[in-house]
Amino acid sequence: MKKVAFFAGLAALGSIPAIAQSPITFNARGLVVVSDADLAASALVDGKLLRDNTSKDQLTTIKFPVERGSRGLGTALVSNSALGYSKTLAVSPTGTLAFVLENRIRPEDGVGEYKDLSKDFPAGEKLFVVDISNLAAPKAKFGFPVGKKPTAIDVNKNELILSTSDTGKELVFIEAGPDGKPARFLNLPAALDTTSRIIDVSWHPSGDFIAFTLDNSNEVGLYKVIREAGKLKNVEMVGKPVKVGVDPSFGKFTADGKHYLVLDTKGAQGKGAGEGEVIVVDFSMDGAVEHKVSGQAPAGLNTGSFALSPDGTLLVTANAGKSGSPWAEAGAGTGASLSLYKIAATGALTKVADYPFDGIYPQSVAFDKDGSNLAVSVFEYLEYGSGNGGVEFWSVSKGDTPALKKQGAKVSVAKGAHTLRVIP
Repeated sequence: MKKVAFFAGLAALGSIPAIAQSPITFNARGLVVVSDADLAASALVDGKLLRDNTSKDQLTTIKFPVERGSRGLGTALVSNSALGYSKTLAVSPTGTLAFVLENRIRPEDGVGEYKDLSKDFPAGEKLFVVDISNLAAPKAKFGFPVGKKPTAIDVNKNELILSTSDTGKELVFIEAGPDGKPARFLNLPAALDTTSRIIDVSWHPSGDFIAFTLDNSNEVGLYKVIREAGKLKNVEMVGKPVKVGVDPSFGKFTADGKHYLVLDTKGAQGKGAGEGEVIVVDFSMDGAVEHKVSGQAPAGLNTGSFALSPDGTLLVTANAGKSGSPWAEAGAGTGASLSLYKIAATGALTKVADYPFDGIYPQSVAFDKDGSNLAVSVFEYLEYGSGNGGVEFWSVSKGDTPALKKQGAKVSVAKGAHTLRVIP
């Protein structure tokens, strides 16, 4: 009884030391981030690469809870590109493999500028598989050709769907073995005219459908997956693609699969002509009626992508604004933001608030496993010297009046960080 009284007295006096809280909270095993060393963010605006020829493209793994220093962080050299559409990275459901698309390859050392970055930057063709089972030491295992300038990848169980720029081979299906090697590799007919190009693909939660985005015709459409003895054999178009805005790109199904959300950036990467939009599409899964746009909500300028909370009630966009402008211009390095939305059961979006964001060209955002926290990639900071990219963290308040609050610390990663995924 004396001991109880003694500790009760200490508690009353505030003498029991508090357990130290980490300045970063993120409820997942880890994160994987890819960084493109071949260009500064401002190259998206003026074509001047401003790169360090000694720097190499990199993949970084971050283990939670984070520790001070570099313990718990691992890196591997993996070719990747920020010129994809924020879907050039996928993680297996087991959390042991990362799949990285080589959308573009490293320019020759003497090249310092391109007149048209999207057209002139040399095209890649490979998919790289990285073992991330040990977050302190990821290992790039192998890569293999999948098609010219692959634009997007998404994963359903052990099934990968990829889009490429190869005419007649726009869709690639890969059934991955436990080690990531392709047990099956199929080129699937896209059933499109030659002027259209698939730049984004998304599995439906059921694994029975695949949504896609077309850049030249500014449409989204739906494929039904045809299986034989449980194995994917082919895809067939469901209905006709539907027009969505000016420059649609990144898309994702809601958790219940009833609605498809797609981002309209209103311009090329870094060159948005105005505020973007998140557009809600309701697909007719049986093709009985036409697909339709059922709603939209304003997004920020130069939005890179968005994330949906696991419970399907919240959406957050990462908006670069004009933060990627050449540093000699007024306002360079500033103006980025996050936008928070509520999602109704009907798929309707309601913007809650915009949150100013420090850092240049945030392009990718992800909720943790229970939707209580948020991670955001940062391409670089307005810092001279060698510089770094980063991952910043925000806490999420849920309920009727949701909100975001910036956490007190960030994780430095290689400059050029552009896409991240959660390791469950």
